[in-house]
Amino acid sequence: MSKKILALFDFCETITNFQTLDRYLPMAANRNINYSYEKNIIRRENYKSQNIPYPRYEWLIDLDYFLATKIGKEFIYMDVMCNLNKNIMDKLFWHQDAGHDIAIVSGGLSIYINEFAKIYNIDNVIAVDLEVLNGKLTGNIDGIHTMQERKLYKLSHMLDLNNYDLKKSYAYSDCVSDIPLLSLVGNPNVVKCGKNLEWAKILGFNIINP
Repeated sequence: MSKKILALFDFCETITNFQTLDRYLPMAANRNINYSYEKNIIRRENYKSQNIPYPRYEWLIDLDYFLATKIGKEFIYMDVMCNLNKNIMDKLFWHQDAGHDIAIVSGGLSIYINEFAKIYNIDNVIAVDLEVLNGKLTGNIDGIHTMQERKLYKLSHMLDLNNYDLKKSYAYSDCVSDIPLLSLVGNPNVVKCGKNLEWAKILGFNIINP
């Protein structure tokens, strides 16, 4: 039995033309009744006095999980869907038509990337999961922060890579930090997004337009 083909897609500045986290967090903060300048100062002092590491995403502390998910869905339809890179989406559709397994592998948040994946029937999302306690976000990450080589760790936890012909598989990303992800497959593609891509040329990666 022949092995399957895998197509890995970064999300920000690959599928989309912007950094999604930079827009989602302020959007969520505006709807989070527990986020304010005064509350944040008090909260930071409390964490410091107890010698507890401060949550990574202050904007999300004590935000209702279901509201955060709702905001994520609104964010996808209001911001993301009108800022997709056409050529990369065409690549994604080509892989789907060819019967390849698609995975979004991102340092963005799964709370909104999952909503995007539902629209395009993408089964596999490897992204940053958020910790939930008593129905509210804590502002902390749950599990692995999917950046750099850690994308590979979570990918290998979620998918059995032995089932895939990695030499015939594909990856798409714009970022030098994704060299480990791009190096996993035989067909690495680096997306032009205005950054210096000398590293991609040195490594012999294919460079494509967004």
